[in-house]
Amino acid sequence: MVFFETPALLRARGGQHQPSPTKPSFHVYSPFPTSDPHSYPIHEVSQFEYLSLILDPKLTIHLATVEDIRRASQGQALALTVSYSLSYDKNSSQLTPTQNLGLWKSIVSPHFIQNLRYIHSDTYIKKMQTSHNLSLARVLHVYGDHTGLLVDTGIPPLQLTRYVHLAQLHFRLTITRPNTLLALLFKKLNSSLPLPDLHTSTLEYHIQYATHVFKVDLQTDPIPDMTSQPTKNRERAFRNMMSKTSSTLWRGQIYNAARTRAGQSFGRKASYIRIAHDDLQRLDLFKPAQFLHIPHNQV
Repeated sequence: MVFFETPALLRARGGQHQPSPTKPSFHVYSPFPTSDPHSYPIHEVSQFEYLSLILDPKLTIHLATVEDIRRASQGQALALTVSYSLSYDKNSSQLTPTQNLGLWKSIVSPHFIQNLRYIHSDTYIKKMQTSHNLSLARVLHVYGDHTGLLVDTGIPPLQLTRYVHLAQLHFRLTITRPNTLLALLFKKLNSSLPLPDLHTSTLEYHIQYATHVFKVDLQTDPIPDMTSQPTKNRERAFRNMMSKTSSTLWRGQIYNAARTRAGQSFGRKASYIRIAHDDLQRLDLFKPAQFLHIPHNQV
């Protein structure tokens, strides 16, 4: 059983901000009349896990962020172990960069992206991005500025991936599955609240902000020509559309970050953009660069 207790009710019950032995506990009574009615104490916890998402009483998502990074570190250790073992296996050859990338995407990457939509703090996003970049660099043995590594492997920044996930969630709640309980609650809570009136820590704020970044009309179906298609196909088409929009935003961020003033020497990012200028024009930056598709023996 999960419920919300206001600070005033918590103080009235004798507690502070966290469960303690001295705080009176909640009790639940037997649902059926008995000759000896008695109550059962409800055990209070400072955190609990639901579908791999660790929640704390104040929903700061700090514990979830720490746990995702820990699991990703375990996945990285496993990926490095597999790659190292295969390099000494007489019956197999050393993994190519493309194979190492696929191994990292299947074992490590899911831990970084599975709970992104619930993280409402830019500080936690930056912390996860740092761990994400270091993990990818260690598995592929490519170090230095991470901009080129992310672009070449087709792995966008976590912030952009988070925007895509939030836009997908909004599309699901308002277009493809508007009759679910979650969708009805979302509509009721957000029907008359513009973006400036929402608190920046709420999921509703970040959903509306993501649709604002992608310039998605909140009132109409962005893909009306697929109305008759199955829900799964419509959601996949919307995700692909958002990925292309994210590629454009990401490309703009890369160019802006690499700008140099007159007379200033080129940094690593600016030098990378000059070298990889043609490759950066590919339509979908969410896909690896062309050289990663070439067979290893032809590079």
